[in-house]
Amino acid sequence: MNEPRTEERDTEFWPGDKYRDIWPRYYKVGMWMWLLHRITGLYIIIYGLIHLLETTLVLIRNSGELAFDWFYRVVGLHPLIQVLDVITITCLLYHGLNGLRIILMDLGIGVKQHKWMFLGLMVVGAVAWIFLLNETLPYIIHRAMW
Repeated sequence: MNEPRTEERDTEFWPGDKYRDIWPRYYKVGMWMWLLHRITGLYIIIYGLIHLLETTLVLIRNSGELAFDWFYRVVGLHPLIQVLDVITITCLLYHGLNGLRIILMDLGIGVKQHKWMFLGLMVVGAVAWIFLLNETLPYIIHRAMW
């Protein structure tokens, strides 16, 4: 009978519909593109740092090559690392193609059709991903069995 109006509900503890768009359930395509671009960028940075640290093992005096060989056999050939290699390929493709879309939009190309441009680039990415997996998966599987 006496339902509170929107103005009465907007308090510190009950924001109402004022902050509705911060919940992932209400995200639109552009927000998902932005969020995935940031997540893949962070993954690429972390992967690059780990790879840099791994390859610097060779520089350790006297036992660098042994340490690198041990690390490669124990960690590098683990099946989880093989899955991470496939995830890395996926992240690099998404981040690169979405970055190309962002550059084109910054130049004023396709601003009004950015969703269609995103969809087209992701189709190109899916085709490239299938081609890359076709070429690299036998090597990754062979490396895991080695």
